[in-house]
Amino acid sequence: MATHSTVHRYTIPIHSARPKGAPRYEFYAPKIGRRVTLFTPLQVRFWTLLESAPLVHSYCERPAYWEAVEGRRLTDFWVKAGPREACCILADDVRPGRVGTLSSSLDIGVRYVAAGSLASRSVWIDNWVRILPYLTLNARLVNERLVRDIERASVAAPTLAQLECDFQPNDIVLVRTAVFMLLHRGSIKADALRLLPLGPGTVFRRALV
Repeated sequence: MATHSTVHRYTIPIHSARPKGAPRYEFYAPKIGRRVTLFTPLQVRFWTLLESAPLVHSYCERPAYWEAVEGRRLTDFWVKAGPREACCILADDVRPGRVGTLSSSLDIGVRYVAAGSLASRSVWIDNWVRILPYLTLNARLVNERLVRDIERASVAAPTLAQLECDFQPNDIVLVRTAVFMLLHRGSIKADALRLLPLGPGTVFRRALV
């Protein structure tokens, strides 16, 4: 199995003023182990998508300025997935994808992410909006043995309701949280979450190694 360095280029956002009139959203980010502060609903949606993607193993909000031809622009996120990294700027309109590098000294690609590309994943993102609070509030209470047992049981592709029933007398909330922890790690899959709302009938299957 490939391994990735635990040293990440960006770990905290740079100091920047909140845009005038912008709301403030604060969340605990399980993947990076700290709170994040976001200022637009589009940033919230993209952050949710980053947390849901097992291939993304690190990210940072407002990591750096892009030295563009027309001047400096604050990037919304730095994302590292496997050996690749990029800085993303979220845009309400459709713009070109990759538009350059972060600076003359850092060969990190800069790309625009259109709101429409997130809209096409709206069901998946909405499901993760429901999942992430379980990880934030309950993951520290879940026994790792329960997590391993549920991962083994997922070979048979059970539904969420079946897992909750089979792992009684464990608290149903902790069983559900353990399932979501495995989903967050990429150890199990639930492809239906891309098309259908999360529910008792959602099937979870162990991911192929």
